[in-house]
Amino acid sequence: MIKVNHLYVAFTKEFYTLNDISFEMQPGDKMVIVGGKESGRTAMLRTLVGLESIAKGEIFYKNISIDKVDFENDISLGYLPDMPSFLENKSVKQNIEYVLKIRKNDPVFMNAKVNNALVGYGLDFIKNKKCRELSIYERIRVAIARLSVRNLDVLFVDDIFTRLSEDEKKRVVKMLKELIKMNNATAIIMVESEDIAKAFGYNKKYLNYGTLTEEENHEFD
Repeated sequence: MIKVNHLYVAFTKEFYTLNDISFEMQPGDKMVIVGGKESGRTAMLRTLVGLESIAKGEIFYKNISIDKVDFENDISLGYLPDMPSFLENKSVKQNIEYVLKIRKNDPVFMNAKVNNALVGYGLDFIKNKKCRELSIYERIRVAIARLSVRNLDVLFVDDIFTRLSEDEKKRVVKMLKELIKMNNATAIIMVESEDIAKAFGYNKKYLNYGTLTEEENHEFD
């Protein structure tokens, strides 16, 4: 499903933000990666979704090189950045509808999917609220609801937990686990907290200054 070979990413000439990253995931595999703010976690996810250039190395989806992947037809990929973005002056409902409209879904099917998402994520009472007026927790719930109307092969989630209360963190972990299970999606979740990593219960790795390891490297602390 996903194969990463000796991946290097550099934003300056002086050093690599990601250093020799290699891993392989089969369909349905799940991984949580623990990393701090300077670990390279966002750079890694942005590179995996094709938003950053590769300095060296290769990324494959279903044995297709990332530069040749058709993300509309070859694979359905969901990406949840640490701060979800929306059409800010549109309503919650309009933002969820937009995901299906651009894929030219049948209006009846679209309406049913959107309504199920609104109810399922407790958003029905704010469905007409402009996204620019949402709280952080509401934005994250809307972002997850928006992902839920698609059939996902792969889901990448950056650390969306840092601005949430402890109760909100638990709820978001539950939402994501249910979404991943529903799709049997291959998933990578980036977190800073060991407690949140444990709450997911997935295979765990560590990212320290661009280096991916099986164990936490205290040399980087």
